Amino acid sequence: MTGRSRVRVWTTGVVALMVLAAASCAPAATNPDGSVPQNGPASGHGMIQDGTEVLQADLFAGQILRFNPDTGVISERYSMNEGLCRPDDLALLPGGDLVATCPTQGLVIRVHRGGTATVLANVGSGVNPIVVDPSGTSVLVGFTYGSDDRLLRIPLDGSPVQVVASGLPALAGFGFGPDGKLYVPTGGLNGSLGAGGVGRIDISTGVLTQLPLSFPFEPGKSGFDFASGVDVSSDGTIFVAQAFNAAAYAVNPTTGVATLVGTSSAGIADNILALTDGRVLLSGFVGGSVTVFTPSGPGYSTSVLAVGI
Repeated sequence: MTGRSRVRVWTTGVVALMVLAAASCAPAATNPDGSVPQNGPASGHGMIQDGTEVLQADLFAGQILRFNPDTGVISERYSMNEGLCRPDDLALLPGGDLVATCPTQGLVIRVHRGGTATVLANVGSGVNPIVVDPSGTSVLVGFTYGSDDRLLRIPLDGSPVQVVASGLPALAGFGFGPDGKLYVPTGGLNGSLGAGGVGRIDISTGVLTQLPLSFPFEPGKSGFDFASGVDVSSDGTIFVAQAFNAAAYAVNPTTGVATLVGTSSAGIADNILALTDGRVLLSGFVGGSVTVFTPSGPGYSTSVLAVGI
């Protein structure tokens, strides 16, 4: 059994158990009086900013939540009652619709504002990271576990799926930089013992280039303990979620110098989001809290935000 296959068996088993445990956690989209239930998520996965709010995927409970990053109040939620599969990551389209990946079911779905979901493509289990293509006419998806090593382009008009790159390592939450390159965490679960890295993919050629990382403020460290997500701010800074020994890092895209933003009590981190106001959010693999890193002087202050109740 290859390393990638072992990761697939382990990950599929863990996710299946957590999904069973959370199967009854997702409430309806609204209460009888029209208000939005404030039940927190069972798990915190992919996040994306929409104006002053944040949308978050909750794979274990099979729902998508919209919450205020200042208060944690949930203003909107979509669940399997609206036709969702179990989303792990999501992308926001220019018109306000969402596109989400459901790795346990192998689906990429389009979620129309109001919650109605339709299947864009069935690409196989393990599909996870997703981002809108710069053209705005398609989304790019990768695979976190399983045997599929491709980066795929899925047109929004239903045209055939295209292969952008192949022979890639296991990928997780990724994002475009201002240079037009796709920045990706590398190493997957096999990189859990300090071998996690960051790469950039030129989507015009499909070539992946690994960034040479250095940790000048952490002697002896040469990589991340499972890099599980990447987001890139408008100035090009690469923010990385370290899943084990949960933490957020900032990486200089030119030098590869990685600086600790802050640590989290989440246990296992999952994904990361750089807000336009400078704050950085780090989601936890389990539970309804988000760690918030707020710029303060030369560094960041740390707080914990409970999403919902």
